[in-house]
Amino acid sequence: MTRAPRYDVPKAAPEPLRLVQTLVNTADREHGREWLQTVDDLRSWLLERDLLRPPSARLVVADLERAREVREALRDLIRRNATSEVLDRAAREAHLTLRFPGDRAELVPEARGAAGALGSILAVVHVAMQDGSWYRLKTCPRCSWAFYDYSRNRSAAWCSMQLCGNRVKTRSYYRRRTTR
Repeated sequence: MTRAPRYDVPKAAPEPLRLVQTLVNTADREHGREWLQTVDDLRSWLLERDLLRPPSARLVVADLERAREVREALRDLIRRNATSEVLDRAAREAHLTLRFPGDRAELVPEARGAAGALGSILAVVHVAMQDGSWYRLKTCPRCSWAFYDYSRNRSAAWCSMQLCGNRVKTRSYYRRRTTR
């Protein structure tokens, strides 16, 4: 497995939303990189984040395909806030259940294995939507990389001003200069 990129400040989402960001960014569309190429890659990713219950759960190719499908549905949800049958199905398969530990409520996946792990990620999405942090998670219109918008007015448009933002602005400048 090729080593996935680090999530350094300032574009890394705060925990636990960073979990969603890292899943979405397991595919680098701009450079054609896929970090979830095999079932073992998925197992490693889930184990590194302590999501797989039990840790010895058997994963199959269908689990890998579902994880990729959920990843792309999350990318679409971030981009458009559209409804998603894929995410609805993943939530049903995870058997997300409302629990009341103490003086709070939380969604907990009852399913085990990959379905439960994906359910844990969907529970994070739910909490982020409730607390408003979800709307700061965006995807770059140029490279589709997920990033967290820390700007005061939530107007960040690119994953990186030095990379994508600079490229877009340079192209625009060049077009204006050559069409005169």
